Amino acid sequence: MRVGYGPDYGPRYALVADLVADHLGQPGSVLELCCGDLGLYHRLASRGLAGSYLGLEQAPAMLRRARRCGVDVRAFDVRAGGALPRAGAVIMQASLYQFHDIADALLPRLWEAARRLLLIAEPVRNVSQSRFAAARWIARILTRTDDRVHTFRYTETTLLDLYRRCGIPVSRLDRTPSGREVIVCSVRAP
Repeated sequence: MRVGYGPDYGPRYALVADLVADHLGQPGSVLELCCGDLGLYHRLASRGLAGSYLGLEQAPAMLRRARRCGVDVRAFDVRAGGALPRAGAVIMQASLYQFHDIADALLPRLWEAARRLLLIAEPVRNVSQSRFAAARWIARILTRTDDRVHTFRYTETTLLDLYRRCGIPVSRLDRTPSGREVIVCSVRAP
């Protein structure tokens, strides 16, 4: 994860944690899908914002890591469709592209699960789309999941088009310092 996101790794987590703090205030319930290496959990915990954190993950290595860290992360297959637990903040980072073929159904599920805040951080400028074959190959290896290599990537335009199609409001749009990722924030009225 750190290699793939380079200088944006820390700033992205800081920005997402700031948005959680701004919209949930006190430590609230956070649901993170595809929580990976628990970078966000650690950032939230260091700021006292991990109140009731639940991660959902499919990768066995990440599930083992969470067990070793004592973090509540449960095995969950996003593609299987099951109901999502409700939480004050629902977050998915750098993973929506893996589900682009079901995104029109998935994004509304995420929004429904969010009591107050939905945050999607998604790469929109990608090394996997480089003009250099070696860079594309390395990027695709780094973003491969257990079941496939993902060649699809969103652009800012196609991501925002998805939100429009799904009828989900975009309350705020931020970019990481390098502009490689956008963070789309959707907030429900209190």
